Amino acid sequence: MIQLLITVMLAAIIVPLAYFQFKAIPLPKKMVVAGTIIAAALIAALLQFLELAFYVPFLAIVAVSMAGAIAYAKIDENEKAEKRRISEERKQKRQKSVVADASSIEETQPAAQETSLYDEPEEEEKSFAMQTIGANGEER
Repeated sequence: MIQLLITVMLAAIIVPLAYFQFKAIPLPKKMVVAGTIIAAALIAALLQFLELAFYVPFLAIVAVSMAGAIAYAKIDENEKAEKRRISEERKQKRQKSVVADASSIEETQPAAQETSLYDEPEEEEKSFAMQTIGANGEER
């Protein structure tokens, strides 16, 4: 009975400590760790109360700890997948906005005329600031 009392007292200390002390760690992860510790202690105390061989409670502690580690890893994996999904959505939004911006720029720019190096240039009439005036009064 004393073992159960000690386990309950440890649980009363572990859960609030895990909840209030570690602010940087997300709540589900904290509760998985605290729950695993408490479950392992309760199962070990129960197995000792049943007066089984001394190694059985140790095996139970290891088994519960492994189950808790798997649950913790699964939660961590889901969080990373969610972050990865959100980052992919942001990348797609950025790429769509860049494509939209680029297409609007291309539409506003005039199309470049194709010129060949072998074509003869067209002669343009050149106008100068000071032109001569002929005898009949027209500019040349």
